[in-house]
Amino acid sequence: VLASPRLTEQEVEVYARMASMSEDVLRVIGTTRAWTKNYAVVRALTSNPKTPIAVSMGMVNRLLEKDVKALASDRNIAEPVKALARKMMQAGQSRKH
Repeated sequence: VLASPRLTEQEVEVYARMASMSEDVLRVIGTTRAWTKNYAVVRALTSNPKTPIAVSMGMVNRLLEKDVKALASDRNIAEPVKALARKMMQAGQSRKH
């Protein structure tokens, strides 16, 4: 499905948000530059508990402050990702908006 040329960014965002999606599919979405240019896809991937930690960690610094706050307090997110979000909040490194 991901190889289909008819696939839209909105559909990719829906797939990235799905907690039932396999880690491999989420990894492919997270490493495809055309899709990660879309902020909604990045936010969906970082907030999905099944997204591989390495993919999520690389995207946390692209999030807006409100999304970093939500990520830092989300119980479903892997601990290393939450710790990075908390560290960014304390350091004030996240983008302000």
